[in-house]
Amino acid sequence: MRSKATAPFCVLGAAVLLFSGVSADARPRVKTPTLSARSAVILDAGNGGVLFSKNPHLRLPPASTTKVMTAILAMERFPFNQDIRIGANAAAAAPSKAGLTPGARYKVRDLVAAALISSSNDAAVALAEAMAGSEDAFVGLMNEKAAKLGMQNTKFVNATGLTDKRHAQYSTANDLAVLMRVASADKTIDRILGVTTSAIVGSDRKPIFLRNHNKMLWRTPKSVKGKTGWTTTSLHTFIGTDYAPGKKIIFAMLYSKKPWADIENLAAFGRRLEGRRSLNV
Repeated sequence: MRSKATAPFCVLGAAVLLFSGVSADARPRVKTPTLSARSAVILDAGNGGVLFSKNPHLRLPPASTTKVMTAILAMERFPFNQDIRIGANAAAAAPSKAGLTPGARYKVRDLVAAALISSSNDAAVALAEAMAGSEDAFVGLMNEKAAKLGMQNTKFVNATGLTDKRHAQYSTANDLAVLMRVASADKTIDRILGVTTSAIVGSDRKPIFLRNHNKMLWRTPKSVKGKTGWTTTSLHTFIGTDYAPGKKIIFAMLYSKKPWADIENLAAFGRRLEGRRSLNV
């Protein structure tokens, strides 16, 4: 159902565009985007081809973009309406969190929504524990899935993306773009990533309000969906899809100091790459 991203076709040397059957001088060059991010990748959503890359295999902490893997595994393993009981460990997760009530039960769909919309660590840990019995055991499932997807430069150590004491969790823009391509192919996850605000209610009947951390959904046009991340170690991270008319692209960025400017520049740049093969800087 989900396909792997194809191997990137990268241009060596200076930033030069190559076009199929056409010399580089035959068409206008595309100015590379100005980015504060240390690493970034743009993929063609259709065939997985790399359209642009900047330090694509540089290992950096992924922060809460990690929750996309947690959501993918939850969608594969659980019926959407299954109830999950919240344990004390999940409820005690560090912020940001939804404020799930210990002992209460919530639908899988609501926990996935909380993890993706408001980046709730308690929801991510609850899903992990329900799938594998403990978050540590769940990490094995995450890394197994990453290997199957060809994410060769990724190591997960938790379900949330929170900075671990040993700083052992890492990924790359290339690997996370591959992960986002899988996520965007899941219609339910794709829909949830585009939700601005929502609310969930557990068995305790307490409503919990969710607000999306992705500021691009509050701008016009509202074409960029995705998952944000931030820690003091990772700075800003983001993986997303741009649904501009006529072209769907996937992009990922890590260690950004100006996330919203970087996201806008990546999305705009990706839209201009129609018909081009690859650009590597």
